[in-house]
Amino acid sequence: MKLFSKESIIFYSILGAFTGFVIAPFIRSLMDLSTPIELIITTCFIIPMYVIAKKLLLKYFIKN
Repeated sequence: MKLFSKESIIFYSILGAFTGFVIAPFIRSLMDLSTPIELIITTCFIIPMYVIAKKLLLKYFIKN
């Protein structure tokens, strides 16, 4: 999957919207820390989620 292909742009747009409006606020609501610490911890969850989602997309949905 190329970075600027149509499928890649749609995939990352949907994943980014879901992450920004659902996952990140949920993770931050579980913590009562300072904002920089919350952002660092949240990022540690979101980046691996993107990597796993991309691998699953390539394995199951994009057939060459």
